[in-house]
Amino acid sequence: MSGDDCAAQFAVGLQLRDVWRTWHDNPDVEGVASRLWLATTDATSWAAVDWDGRSSGRFTVWEHGPRRLWESVEAAYAWWRGMGRPGPERFGLTVAPDGNHVPWLDSPDHPVPDLS
Repeated sequence: MSGDDCAAQFAVGLQLRDVWRTWHDNPDVEGVASRLWLATTDATSWAAVDWDGRSSGRFTVWEHGPRRLWESVEAAYAWWRGMGRPGPERFGLTVAPDGNHVPWLDSPDHPVPDLS
């Protein structure tokens, strides 16, 4: 998916506002070179995405909880690609006096989807 692409990670993160992620390189798991952990901030759903280090585009996905986080990541990534792979410099943020905030792409009338 986004791998080392910081622009993709940024755009996916804006859409999955209640999900944290971390990479675990060389986990102590046979056949796994790298693992991506995803979890909701309320700890009700999580996903582990394993890569064997050899095959590109093939991952083993383990999920638990009511949300399918990997499907959400795929949807967020597809949106980013469909928008022309914009970099962080094309995004903005509107913050209301009450603290509510809305990220947008190119202009405030194009809000970033919230897939949370």
